[in-house]
Amino acid sequence: MTTDAKTRMPRRGRALTTGWVRARLPLILLTLLVLIAAVIYLMPLYWMFTGALKAQKGIMQTPPEWFPVHPTLENWQNLFSIRTISPWAWFKNSVIVALGTVAVSVTLSALAGWAFAKKQFPGRELLFFLILATMMLPSQVTLVPMYLFVRKIGFYNTYIGMILPMALYPFGVFLMRQFMQAIPNELLDAARIDGASEWGQFWRIGIPLSVPALSALTILTFFNAWNNFMWQLLMAKDYKMMTLPVGVSYLALVPIGERALLDVGLLMAGGTFGAIPMILFFLFFQRYFVQGLMMGALKG
Repeated sequence: MTTDAKTRMPRRGRALTTGWVRARLPLILLTLLVLIAAVIYLMPLYWMFTGALKAQKGIMQTPPEWFPVHPTLENWQNLFSIRTISPWAWFKNSVIVALGTVAVSVTLSALAGWAFAKKQFPGRELLFFLILATMMLPSQVTLVPMYLFVRKIGFYNTYIGMILPMALYPFGVFLMRQFMQAIPNELLDAARIDGASEWGQFWRIGIPLSVPALSALTILTFFNAWNNFMWQLLMAKDYKMMTLPVGVSYLALVPIGERALLDVGLLMAGGTFGAIPMILFFLFFQRYFVQGLMMGALKG
């Protein structure tokens, strides 16, 4: 092999490497940005999880203790041993409220979305516009009227009072309407010819074809119901009716010994106890969530 040929081969290799890097540079930069964003978003969660295994001194020291040098379960023992609080009762309340909200909200959203997508009636567009308009209002605007109304009808400090106001989900109606609009009307015409009733068309055609949207709506509704704080704070009269987010906030008022001191470790243990079910729920249903959003985008 001549000297020129030997010289050209390394140059060609360097050119190929440079070309590969240039072609992949946008993807590499995007991946780095995503990793940095993931670390930033996960840092508070990591700090809470590790703080639940640290003593008060390890949490508050400067510079911070990034890893539990002397891990302890004292915070968890305190969480489940204080008589004035009941974390398992808060967990039960959160499960009841979240599942009840999902059942009512998804049912109403599916029915309303079907009506707005496939039925013709006077004032349909105006009514749909008014429902969308409620999405533009901050939730704080409706807190006082809803609170007064719920107290007036006798549902204060009850599961019904916690569930029903949260079950009216305008975004759910919008999502189901947009998704169901893509269902071919020819299928409904064929079902009518075969003798299917209005309910049969909805149950046998609309629901099976809308499973991706229903899955995404179920997960979103469950998240909102589980993490809701302000409304459940207004509805809970005593410790036994509190949900996990509200109960964890009350841990700051638990006295330590004879002094009322803010126990940060106890708060982090309570926050971890409340976050674990949501993380497991999302990990289990994330495939359905992503599938529902992608199917909705493709159909839109």
